[in-house]
Amino acid sequence: MDKIDVDGTPFSVLMDRAVKLKSFALSKHRSHYDSMPGFYQHSIFPNDDVLAARSLCEFNDRLGAAKQMKDEGNSAYREGRLHDALYKYENALAVFRFIENTNPSWKTEGIKDRFIKEIQYKCKDEAETQELNMFLINCYNNIAIVCHEMKDYILSVKACDYALLVDGKCDKSFFLRARSRLTPLSSGAVEQEAALRDLEMALRFNPRNNEARKLLRATKIEAKFQRSRDKHTFDGLFTRGEIYNAQELLEAKEARIKCKHKNDDEAKERDIIIGRQLVQLYEERGMKAEKAKLEKSLDAEMLRRDKNVYLSNIDFRNPTGKMVQDAKSMGVDLFDPQTVQLLEKLQKNGGSFETEGATCLVEKQKTIKKAADSVKRQSYGWVCYRTVACVFLVLLSAGLFLTMQHLDISDLIQSI
Repeated sequence: MDKIDVDGTPFSVLMDRAVKLKSFALSKHRSHYDSMPGFYQHSIFPNDDVLAARSLCEFNDRLGAAKQMKDEGNSAYREGRLHDALYKYENALAVFRFIENTNPSWKTEGIKDRFIKEIQYKCKDEAETQELNMFLINCYNNIAIVCHEMKDYILSVKACDYALLVDGKCDKSFFLRARSRLTPLSSGAVEQEAALRDLEMALRFNPRNNEARKLLRATKIEAKFQRSRDKHTFDGLFTRGEIYNAQELLEAKEARIKCKHKNDDEAKERDIIIGRQLVQLYEERGMKAEKAKLEKSLDAEMLRRDKNVYLSNIDFRNPTGKMVQDAKSMGVDLFDPQTVQLLEKLQKNGGSFETEGATCLVEKQKTIKKAADSVKRQSYGWVCYRTVACVFLVLLSAGLFLTMQHLDISDLIQSI
């Protein structure tokens, strides 16, 4: 078959690509089917023995046929034929729980969720229900054991999940699920925690389950050592050093700001050059009004540029005499540290000193002056209050003293 090719591509490769494209196209229509475990998916393709067992009307007859399939699976397992054992267990389950495809054209159209019908056998009484549940649990647990030995741990866990849906108190299913979670090399702390919960549940429902008890003890010891190893490995991970340097971040931020200002200045320079070229073009074409308007705009822009360059070179911490006088005339004190900080901040951010800077500084110093005057008024009032109180206490003490000496206070006042 590989000798046949189309445009140099082997036929087998083309078929493989076609199958993959078909599967991808159908995947969005069969998401529910794809989420089912393999042992449940395979029930959609029953063999003759399974169909014959489903056709039996009596529960005992159907159960007998299913048990025979399970026994054949047990024999295959003991002989080491794991795939045959899994196939037999799947057939035994498919006698009572299976899915059907109601689309007669499914072979050409593929499997789609809307045509899938899930069927479960309905028992007549409680006795049949208990007997069937016991059989289903045994089949699910056997599938879990076989899949575990085949190293298909995910399917093994799924089989235990289905068993626990039938009987949520089956200690063997809890134990098998915990074992399948712990065995893979990729098993970590999450799987350990889930396995510990399963083992605790197994012992809760069957305290005599010695296998679960041994595995629980070993898992706890392993978890303890794992925590110790993790602590040794990751201890101090976030205290060994700074991931970033605050000074470097600050310098990088300042560099970005400088780069932005530089780019803005370069863009303004380009605009000025283009403006001058337009002025020359207007002059050549005799467009005087447009020339005058553009020249006015250029002059204003150049004035702002020169002023910004001048302001960016000012040292507010070492002001000249003229700077002090000009600032004082505007109500600004250049010897105030907070004022200097605000001016430097405006200078760094490219703020307008004529409007923003002066207004902020004047308002700030007015606020400080008001606060100082308020403090002075409060201090003056407090001093007056204390003086009056002292005089009152002195007079009161003198009056009490004179009363005790049987003297007339009015005579004392006149003598004073």
